[in-house]
Amino acid sequence: MRKTQLFDLQRDGFTILKDVHPAERVRAARDLVASIIAYAERGLEDPFFQYYLPHRADQGALYDVLQRHPDFWDLARVPRVLDALAPTLGDDIFMYENSVVYKPKGRRNAVPFHQDFISRPEEPLKLIAWTALDEVTVATGAMKLLPGSHTKGFLPWHRVPGETHHDRIRKDMLPKTEPYHAELEPGDVLIFNQLLVHGSDEVHTDSLRIAFRVSYQGFDRLVVPRGSPIVVRGGGPHALASRFSRPAAQLPRPSLLKRAARYVGRRLMSI
Repeated sequence: MRKTQLFDLQRDGFTILKDVHPAERVRAARDLVASIIAYAERGLEDPFFQYYLPHRADQGALYDVLQRHPDFWDLARVPRVLDALAPTLGDDIFMYENSVVYKPKGRRNAVPFHQDFISRPEEPLKLIAWTALDEVTVATGAMKLLPGSHTKGFLPWHRVPGETHHDRIRKDMLPKTEPYHAELEPGDVLIFNQLLVHGSDEVHTDSLRIAFRVSYQGFDRLVVPRGSPIVVRGGGPHALASRFSRPAAQLPRPSLLKRAARYVGRRLMSI
């Protein structure tokens, strides 16, 4: 097994946890991913299209897989990972979003340098847990991380319409830092700050370099890009009372348009 350099989440913006998941769990998850990819590549109907993002098998991204396949729960609610998140996010944590990312051979699979959720600076901080389901090496497209770049805040960026990784940092604004290639064994977990600048090179190997990726957030504000918040730790009545103290009757009611949309949604679901 390769020796892993020690990195600190607060200082460097990332850390690596070794041997988090047993081999059997990793194999089961990888087999499930292979089935999802095969289904997506056939272009069959997605019954969840009203609620979640469509998969992009052409660019190696399967979105909202945990909501579609509960088998991923074993990867998303690991105490060792949540313990590593708690000093930054607190003891009450929910899942902001999740996906499977991989490197499809023969496709444009490079990921330009970026910061996660760079277009949403008004939202609370998120930490990402990136679980390797394959061996991850430089040759198979290991993540390139710029240590310490999370301390720069949100950097200037631009958008490339039509691309899966469409929000990218301007090249002239990239920190002058030597990239670290995060090589991982199956079952290792890379945890990083959303502001850490990262990307990966285009590669074409027999390995798909599959990873399960979850973004976590604390309870400072319950906001998600789609679906609904899914609590993975804490969130009990005492924790809620300490954070959300206004009487429910005093909260502003949703607009007429939002109430109408909810009504229509409930009616459609009952058909």
